[in-house]
Amino acid sequence: MVERSVYALDLGSTKVVCLAARPGPGGEVDVRGLASVSPSGVYKGVVVDLHETVGAIQSAVRKAIQMTGDEDVDLELVVGVGGAHLEYMTGQGLVPIFPRSRPIGRDDVLQVINHSRQIVPPPGHTLIQAVPREFRIDGKRGFQKPIGQQGERLEVDTHIITGLSEYLRQIEEAVQGAGYKIGLMVAVPLASAVAVVSPRDLDEGCAVIDIGAGTSSVAVFENGGLVHTGSFPIASNLVTSDVQQLLKTSADEAERLKIDFGSAMAVDVGEDEAVEVHQAGQTESRPMQRKVLCEIIESRMREIANHAMRQIERGGKSKELGAGLLLTGGGSSIRKSAALFEATTGLKTRAVAPKAIGTMADLASQPGMATAVGLAKYVLQEDEDEIAPASAIGGWKDTIRTLKSLFSGKA
Repeated sequence: MVERSVYALDLGSTKVVCLAARPGPGGEVDVRGLASVSPSGVYKGVVVDLHETVGAIQSAVRKAIQMTGDEDVDLELVVGVGGAHLEYMTGQGLVPIFPRSRPIGRDDVLQVINHSRQIVPPPGHTLIQAVPREFRIDGKRGFQKPIGQQGERLEVDTHIITGLSEYLRQIEEAVQGAGYKIGLMVAVPLASAVAVVSPRDLDEGCAVIDIGAGTSSVAVFENGGLVHTGSFPIASNLVTSDVQQLLKTSADEAERLKIDFGSAMAVDVGEDEAVEVHQAGQTESRPMQRKVLCEIIESRMREIANHAMRQIERGGKSKELGAGLLLTGGGSSIRKSAALFEATTGLKTRAVAPKAIGTMADLASQPGMATAVGLAKYVLQEDEDEIAPASAIGGWKDTIRTLKSLFSGKA
């Protein structure tokens, strides 16, 4: 475990979040600082206003630093990368073990993972991560942590995540423009999963669905390994937009109605339930059926559930998810979201939130903070047997993690 504060940066469509944390007992995330700044200058994972993004990063990081009392010197951030521009491939690696009698070591694991990364990414893409799915020793499957085992041949299948080089360059430019460095980039689907998945979920098989503001993401696990990730540009902002347009309200009023009175299961709302709605251009509010509001929300949330299910089916694992679906992200806070996903997908579903300790625990332990907490945990759960040196010559692009240590803490 590292003995230092880490600073995680979540670049969302509605806000930039900076979370500062240290390792807590039992693998918990001890949150010392947490700042959220809007607007972000980011849309669906892409920097669309560099000046605005630079300002938001500066403001969020400085506020978090003030809370922790750390010094703002050569600060490196672990940054989440999301959006539909992410693509996913499978890599394979193999290394012989010499002499044959010695146990497999850390260097062997790093070498075989590096071998699996020697693939040509799609045009215009840069490799972000190569996450081991499964190790094999002398052809035998099912190894998640091969260090200490003996064999003549070590193989690995990795889940390769790439992103558009131009978009990654823009993120680097924004962070550097704010006066900081990127220590590590982590794909948002994986980061959110790290925050909420338990070791049991990992072994039984599960899919984590993070409903953000501009993008929703999916991460699928089987037998302790990451087998599929995906993102799609349908998320909670569209729920708000639907309410705004159909009820003829302002965006702020639509958001208020969604959060305070919305439900993803309109069937559970009585016909006689009413809600006061402030429509655009009107001086006084008027009563409307709450059921109408919930029917609008349910329609879009059902679409998100169907898109998520298609992502899971692309991974071919929809029948092997013993732990079912884990629903997180700010959009999952809408009432009855888990019930809707279960009814739509046929898979048992539960709403989950990250768990944190420390002075900012209450704020950090919200569904919308899953990515930020997961980014911090990704670094805090460091195991010397499982991570390449942070000072690797190639910077964040050369850093390697396996999965087992990431999910070893409390969840």
